[in-house]
Amino acid sequence: MSDEGQELCLHGHPSAASSDLIYCPYCPEGKDEGSHISFFCRQCELDFHDRKYDKASPEICHPSHPRHPLSLLRSFDAARKCLLCGQNLKVIAYHCSICEFAIDLVCAKRPPLLAIDNPKTHDHTLTLMPREVSFTCDACGIETHGQSPYVCPQCNFMVHKECIGLPRVIHINRHHHRVSMTEFLGPGKRICGVCRKMVDGRYGAYTCSKCTGYAVHSKCATRSDVWDGRELEGEPEETDETEDLMPYKVVAHNVINHFSHEEHNLKLTEVALASDPSMICEACTFPVSSESDPFYSCMDCKFALHEKCANLPRKIRHVLHNHPLTLRVDTIPKESEYYNIAFECSACKRLCSGFKYECCGIELDVRCGSISEPFYHKNHHHPLFLTSLDSKTCEACHEEKGNVLRCTDCDFALDFECATLPTIVKHKSDQHPLSLSPGEEAPGPYWCDICEAETSSKTWFYLCDDYCCSTLHVKCVIPDFKYMKLGRRLFFWRATFEVALNKRPSQKRYCTICGWSCEDDFFLVRKHLCFCSFDCFKHFVGY
Repeated sequence: MSDEGQELCLHGHPSAASSDLIYCPYCPEGKDEGSHISFFCRQCELDFHDRKYDKASPEICHPSHPRHPLSLLRSFDAARKCLLCGQNLKVIAYHCSICEFAIDLVCAKRPPLLAIDNPKTHDHTLTLMPREVSFTCDACGIETHGQSPYVCPQCNFMVHKECIGLPRVIHINRHHHRVSMTEFLGPGKRICGVCRKMVDGRYGAYTCSKCTGYAVHSKCATRSDVWDGRELEGEPEETDETEDLMPYKVVAHNVINHFSHEEHNLKLTEVALASDPSMICEACTFPVSSESDPFYSCMDCKFALHEKCANLPRKIRHVLHNHPLTLRVDTIPKESEYYNIAFECSACKRLCSGFKYECCGIELDVRCGSISEPFYHKNHHHPLFLTSLDSKTCEACHEEKGNVLRCTDCDFALDFECATLPTIVKHKSDQHPLSLSPGEEAPGPYWCDICEAETSSKTWFYLCDDYCCSTLHVKCVIPDFKYMKLGRRLFFWRATFEVALNKRPSQKRYCTICGWSCEDDFFLVRKHLCFCSFDCFKHFVGY
């Protein structure tokens, strides 16, 4: 940049016009969509929008600090925070050198109210204390250093500015009833319904009037992944919308008419009477001849549902979404065939063609949609919870994943894909049932009896421990397309394809993308093309 066109910047350094705007300290969040020209200060290495640059004043009188004027200065302490809002001062701030009072440019432009009447979190007027103090917010219970609270002297009540407007009544995705803001819980042991940590009864929290002892930290209850942002105070509490739709009508003893198959009735069938091993549950796409669950079968066609799948609620609340999710079939009848709309589950990332729970672009297969807190898995002795959306290494596959179910007693985490693996499964490689085994320390390597490659003993694997002592990779036993509906034309990402059964393993098919031979029981076909995995198919369709 040349020195032509330079002028003196308002904080005392020369600046020049620039088009490479990175951050403007005068704008909220550093951005101003309406400005395209900026000035650059070489000494401070700062960019300024033209309009913000022109309006900034080198000295101001501020209502939160009437004793002395505040000067526009560069902050040399990157960790220092604005005394009014608590945000980092970044580089430029208004500062009083006598009182060491400093605020950012946003608070300087938009001064906070000195007093707030009728706050939601307290019964009396709250007054701003513009001093650098350490306090514990009575609304959220978080200890804060170097920020100005709002106070009620007669009640010894202190609160963050952002906590004054906390909603009084809300609905969160972790609980079926509404929860209300309570200023003081009192003594008692309570565990937060979101983060699973202790709730201090000396401070505010959200509680349920119908469930004794249920409480949630204020900050946890109002997280964007927990609360939908609606204030429900004053709105009539209607019947829970997740319970108003029944999945089926009872026609006779052990005979129902399910909403997903209204043209025919379904009859309850005992497992011992099952004769067709290829029969698939339309909801979860697992075989109905699993030797463990009774199922409903259509009295006129091959439609079938596990008994537990037939009882899936039409609407649910789920920890992965703020709104109720609706159970959808997404089957389009055309002539004598059924065309299913396939989808990628938002939780486990599997390609699915069964029923799904859906809302706002979130699509969950019924396995992931049925997970609720606390979640129990046979391979871990403590309950699991979705306490946060932060990524963590899954104990089963040893991959770092987001949205993992965590143990609050130990450092154990499980992603949704591994959490929904069947614990008992059958495979053609072994005549006995295979059980899902947790990782363990082993003196030597294990070998997969299907692909004959080494199996890590530290990750989960399938095991026939009662008879053959064989070990198998999870991906070899449960390939990508194992639980897809056979013989149906499926639509996914503007492509039509079909899941076919590999009845002749001696006649190998080779994947169009990676070239590997398809040796699994199931493979994906599109005309003359063949795909060995979901990743290869996504590569083909450009997903």
